[in-house]
Amino acid sequence: MLLNHVQLQPGEALFLGAGVPHAYLGGLGVEIMANSDNVLRCGLTPKHVDVDELLRIVRFEAAAPDILRPEAAASGEEIYDTPIDEFRLSRHTLAPGAAPRDLTSDAPQILACTAGAPRANDLALTPGGSVFVPAGENAELTGTGTVFRATVVV
Repeated sequence: MLLNHVQLQPGEALFLGAGVPHAYLGGLGVEIMANSDNVLRCGLTPKHVDVDELLRIVRFEAAAPDILRPEAAASGEEIYDTPIDEFRLSRHTLAPGAAPRDLTSDAPQILACTAGAPRANDLALTPGGSVFVPAGENAELTGTGTVFRATVVV
């Protein structure tokens, strides 16, 4: 009753800062978070809920959700602009016959497939599959599908 009910369309996102509770009611979501040691459960789970710590951490402030839409770069990468510099989330949509995309970076990255059958280097990805690419290692996307890229800002 205290949460905003937001229905996102495919490709839309929300940025939620620390101390903001959230829940998924249905659908597929890609969630990325900064390095943290304080994931707290608010309820609706048989797992442990630390009520005292939850009340200490949660920000009880009314705010309208700010829906993010990706901004297209010349490379074809669609970047979700967030107000922090700890990570970056982007999306690559590979159409049939698209040229390979070079994602080689000085930062480590995770490539997560949500649709289609793209390849990361020689590794076939399927929806729900992901691959970790160490900093400086070659990373090339080919094939067709949708791949989300999570990386740190360097």
